[in-house]
Amino acid sequence: MRRKRSILACALIFALTGCGNAASQTSNEEAGATEQKIVSEQANASEEKGERDVVKLKDGLEKDGFYVQQGQFREFDTVKLASEGKLLSCFGNNADSAYLVFNLPAAPEQDTSKGSEELGWPDEMATSYDDPAVTNAPANPYFAPGGWEYKLRQDEALVLITPLPDECKYYSFINYIMFMENKPGKGYSRIPGMFSVGNENTGIYHPIFGSIGNTVNMTNIKHSGDSVFGTEAVIVISANKTVTDRVISQLEAAGYSKDMVNVMPIPADIYHMGLEKGADTFSFLQRVSQAVNADVYRDYLDHISERSTLYRVTPKEEVAKVPYENETVIPRGNGVHEATGLKDPEGTLDLIRDKLIQKYANEFEAEEFSCEIAVPEGLTAYFTDFNAKGDNRDAMYLMTPEFTLNSDEDFIVAYGVNHTAAGKGIYSNAVLYAKPMLNGITSIYDSLYQGSASQWLGEDYAGADKYYVYKMARTKMDDYTKVIPYSTGNEQGKFYGADNGNPLLVAFRSYLEDTGTGASYYEVVYDRVIVFHKKK
Repeated sequence: MRRKRSILACALIFALTGCGNAASQTSNEEAGATEQKIVSEQANASEEKGERDVVKLKDGLEKDGFYVQQGQFREFDTVKLASEGKLLSCFGNNADSAYLVFNLPAAPEQDTSKGSEELGWPDEMATSYDDPAVTNAPANPYFAPGGWEYKLRQDEALVLITPLPDECKYYSFINYIMFMENKPGKGYSRIPGMFSVGNENTGIYHPIFGSIGNTVNMTNIKHSGDSVFGTEAVIVISANKTVTDRVISQLEAAGYSKDMVNVMPIPADIYHMGLEKGADTFSFLQRVSQAVNADVYRDYLDHISERSTLYRVTPKEEVAKVPYENETVIPRGNGVHEATGLKDPEGTLDLIRDKLIQKYANEFEAEEFSCEIAVPEGLTAYFTDFNAKGDNRDAMYLMTPEFTLNSDEDFIVAYGVNHTAAGKGIYSNAVLYAKPMLNGITSIYDSLYQGSASQWLGEDYAGADKYYVYKMARTKMDDYTKVIPYSTGNEQGKFYGADNGNPLLVAFRSYLEDTGTGASYYEVVYDRVIVFHKKK
């Protein structure tokens, strides 16, 4: 593959603090100054760390025959952005958890994806390496914000050097297949969660948003220092073993021990790698949930961009394909159903149900919902053309059908087994969502469940704390109520709440059984929901 180094434009690093401010195009001089500032800050940080040196890493990679372009790692607050009119979906965000994503420049000799004037987003970052004598590959299909989904050559690598969050309940890093090209003649309009992006030049694509392989999380991450919290880690993403080895050699030469390097492979024989029209696009996501110190957590999110280094590493001459096999993932389940450790779970849940309905029967009609599996896993989604909505194998996902609240007096009761107390996860929660944006409005975590079932089962009921009963309502009904905010007039933004009549659903998560992944869907007692509607 012909490659001639000719820098026609500096890579544009658009600063998007908290991903919430309106972004605008920056001149090349301003972009260069911004990039120089980030490099300078990272060099100073490298001196403070001792031997680890991001500038030395970049120099080493370039001497080894790679183009190196700098990207950005940033918070992605979907509810805030959607409320500002800058996103078309909230992607089923886990309310009160944070997400971080890449902002990558286009690959060398690739066109720049044009932004959205309607949504207020600038163009994707242009490549720094564009030889006018070489015909460019087409741009990525644009989906705001530009740069968070991208194509990858089979011999490219992405290198993230990042601080890890301080103590929290959970964090993880995951690769995703984001969009794949529409199949000729196939209609997607009636498939749940489907929409189209792209054009005739890029190709027309639809979302998959399915996870790739195992996650890197706080139970298995390689890192510097003695703790999985507040230290530093390196993540290398590639579909080519030879390129990965070369990158790791340069990391070691720059002071980054193999003990802190996490390789997240993409199986090139499974996915459609490359920059050509119709090639798959990818994405990357970090999740952080339930920080111990809110101020430290906010500081981490506000400054992650300047404290992290993200490089797009592309060989100047194409490297022969040496693909990874599809990763063997950690199996779900340990063979023990959570009902095994519970006292009469069916009788207990029926007792809760009966007492709830009896208490409110005079004034309310009860609408009852069972749950089903909410999303497929990554490869299943890929091979069936289904939107996995950002699945995570660390979690078990359940959800109800949709319903509405028709008056301010209507309310929701979620009840069931406390999966954390039953040993099926390190945390579990229930989140209320509004459609069609799938914006997470409010979340009830298992840390709030203690004592919530006793008022229905009695203080002397053995094992009551392995169950929970929690309300979601417009006003606080008791100590175990989460208030549902309105959309209209919401000071935070319209998608931080939902009005009466808006279709809603409740989704449940349970994260990380002691197997190292999410619990099996066939070893848990599914959560239940009753919506109480005020009688006319």
